[in-house]
Amino acid sequence: MSLSPRLLTLALLAPAACGKAPGEVPAGQAVMDLRHTRRTDGRAVARWSGDAVTAEELTERFLEMSPALRERYVEPRARREYVESLARFDLLVRDALAQGLQDDPEVVEATRRALVGRLMRSRLEEARVTVTDAELAEAYAARKDDFVRPEALRLSHVFLAAPRADAARESAAKGEAQALLAQAKALPAEDFGGFGKLARERSQEPRTAPLDGDMRFLSDEALTREYGAEVAQAARALKTEGEVSGVVRTDTGLHVLKLRARRPALDLSLDDVREELRVRLEGEKRTRAWGEYLARVEKQLSLSVDTDALAQVPVDVQAPMRKPSSPLPGTVPAP
Repeated sequence: MSLSPRLLTLALLAPAACGKAPGEVPAGQAVMDLRHTRRTDGRAVARWSGDAVTAEELTERFLEMSPALRERYVEPRARREYVESLARFDLLVRDALAQGLQDDPEVVEATRRALVGRLMRSRLEEARVTVTDAELAEAYAARKDDFVRPEALRLSHVFLAAPRADAARESAAKGEAQALLAQAKALPAEDFGGFGKLARERSQEPRTAPLDGDMRFLSDEALTREYGAEVAQAARALKTEGEVSGVVRTDTGLHVLKLRARRPALDLSLDDVREELRVRLEGEKRTRAWGEYLARVEKQLSLSVDTDALAQVPVDVQAPMRKPSSPLPGTVPAP
């Protein structure tokens, strides 16, 4: 699939092109009016080189500014400087066109991206997304874990396997655990990296040892279920981040725990999160609307791929990066 040539021109310099009906412009080409003029009616407050800015246009432009920025233009002198800047910018556009920069790949790509971005906004505006109270209630029930959850602790641990039934192993593990505990307590409270090194090198739990012993955030109930009531009880006793427990005995072995973080409990009602949830659902609906539009567009593609030719395209991972001249992968705008 090849891209058709593109035509970008200053309408002021090509009046005949501007008279073309939309159907007369080949696919992939465009005639764009790049003159300054946004409004042709009203009283002109400044003119230059066949163009002008009207009082009505300036009023619109000022209303598009934040109140803080708008305040700057209360003074007539500042307004004059602003009008002069509009004229200068317009003349720079004309100069760029005179130099043929409308065909520069960077300009072409920026124009294409701006067009697609504006298309996306237009489609989303047409979608007129609304969220009903019933949808809010349903979403709250489905995502209640996001809003109501118990306190959770994030712990790291060093674990030594020592089943209670293996007395010899238990005896050896106790001495090893005490040595590990001494090493852990000798570390500064904030030295989670040092504790993680102990876990990587000495812990005998294959799931957490490669993760510096990180057990992730777990509630009291989850700690009890996954590691035993003894670990949950020892974790509750840790009050400050970086604090280290004593040696904790469970049916499977010995643990030394370090508290990494504490996540407070949440108990938010639907009324507490109504507006936050509404914004989230509106965003999800916009994403779906844009996805549905893309799916319709893709049905119009007449795309064929030469798999062999594609496989032979070189990809030099050592080459220095050049300035992009086309969209990077995954740059189709998302809502």
